[in-house]
Amino acid sequence: MDTLIPKLYRDYGLYINHSRAFPIDLDGLKPVERRVLLSAYQIAKDKFVKSARVDGHTLGHFHPHSSSYGTIVQLVHHGFLDGQGNWGSSIGVEDTPAAAMRYTECRLSKQTLDIALRLIDYVDWNESELDDEPEFFPAMFPLCLLGKEFTSGIGFGYKTLIPCYNINDLKSRLLSILKKEKVHTIIKPISNCKILSSNQDLENLLTTGKGSIKFQGIFKVESAHCKVIVKSLPPGKTFEKSILGKFVKELNNADIGWIDESSAEHGGTHIVFEVLKQRSRDEIFKSFVKKLTDALTGSISFETIVVDHKTRNIKNMSIDEMLVNTFQTYLNVNMKMLKVNESKVNDSIDELKLLEKVKPQLKTYLSNKNLNVDEIVTNISEAVKEDKNKIKELFQKYRITKLLTFKSDYEELNQKLKSLKDNIKNINTFEIGRASCRERV
Repeated sequence: MDTLIPKLYRDYGLYINHSRAFPIDLDGLKPVERRVLLSAYQIAKDKFVKSARVDGHTLGHFHPHSSSYGTIVQLVHHGFLDGQGNWGSSIGVEDTPAAAMRYTECRLSKQTLDIALRLIDYVDWNESELDDEPEFFPAMFPLCLLGKEFTSGIGFGYKTLIPCYNINDLKSRLLSILKKEKVHTIIKPISNCKILSSNQDLENLLTTGKGSIKFQGIFKVESAHCKVIVKSLPPGKTFEKSILGKFVKELNNADIGWIDESSAEHGGTHIVFEVLKQRSRDEIFKSFVKKLTDALTGSISFETIVVDHKTRNIKNMSIDEMLVNTFQTYLNVNMKMLKVNESKVNDSIDELKLLEKVKPQLKTYLSNKNLNVDEIVTNISEAVKEDKNKIKELFQKYRITKLLTFKSDYEELNQKLKSLKDNIKNINTFEIGRASCRERV
């Protein structure tokens, strides 16, 4: 028993890391996130449905562990799902939670469908705890890098905090890594704050997956009225503790006052500070602005801990390596799709050629009423020296009148085949070009 409990604890921890807490490097999604998006793809692709239905579908088909509504809310905030109803807000002094799942509706966003699920039919599906599910989504970029909020997770001995970027910036970075562009591109994480870190710090985060990035909340100083309007707080800082906590003395002495006017009309966070005292007003204001500047400045330490799809181990992975891994997997899936379509076009061309051979024979044998279909098929097969089963498939697929009137037009098929062959030959150029017209999710 003494050795069994540590082993069970370790096994449980490994399960949590591999199958619950961290995203896989191929698509940048945690299992529950992938399962929610898959559920939305199956029942909420074309219309809004109750969030409770998506949650129930996820629970019943893919994720039996607990309710996934928290993940649904997060995916709406990221922009991967479209939402209707009250989804909560993180603007202003205090976060407001989303309404209960029975009061909200969601739908798979068109961007997510295009970026992550367009090629889902060409991915292998694996056996899972309930229904079969894809091990990954065939996405061009890791989705954890495409959200509107940083991805976080805590597992067994590890925690992750992953930055997110604009999709066009990620494309430029990928082209730079692949040596498709001469300019070396350094990109910044998405933030509603000012980034104070140097290009070297940003580069280190991209190349190592680790780094401390310095942010400063946005604020507007109105010196004439001794007012300051705070428009954003740095990540990881709360208003009450990080801001008000720095001005206990000033607030107690009624030197300054504040009001939260945050709203959509004001463009989000809009917290107004004002000097209340008339005596030494300019001096109080100058001191307040200096302390507020410091209070609105902070650093976040990122570390991209993900599941390595090759080893199934947890590892720190650079942003660059994630980009390359995901893109290469995406190319492989695209290659599979192109070859499947190439095979279909070739089959269509072969069918047309067979039809051209069969048509002249049809009138001869159809005029003989003593022959049944099987005998006609056998006679035509012997006459044109083609496989009887293929000719029989034509009779099963088309009506006799269609076979007689079918027009053999190779031009469109040959053009499509040429396009597919060109795309297969130049798969990198083909798929990188597709990214240029896509916007960030």
